[in-house]
Amino acid sequence: MKKQICKKCTYYTAYYRRLSDCYIRLGNGYCTKHKKPQTQYETCEDYKNNEFKEQSREERLFVSLEQSLTSINEIAMILKEKYLDS
Repeated sequence: MKKQICKKCTYYTAYYRRLSDCYIRLGNGYCTKHKKPQTQYETCEDYKNNEFKEQSREERLFVSLEQSLTSINEIAMILKEKYLDS
């Protein structure tokens, strides 16, 4: 059985700190269910698995990737036509 910690809960949103060239994830965040700050390793009775949230994120990423691939293919066709006509 997986540990039911806030870090893996749907209601948990992590806090990040901006560095000069990237973001780092902090050890605490915010619980939207209880509307209060939480540390990532706390537990509560309102735990909800993060699986659906991650699955929908993955689906959105695949749709975006497919759109990008289509755009790249269209650009490649335009460039081929341009250089074949020259």
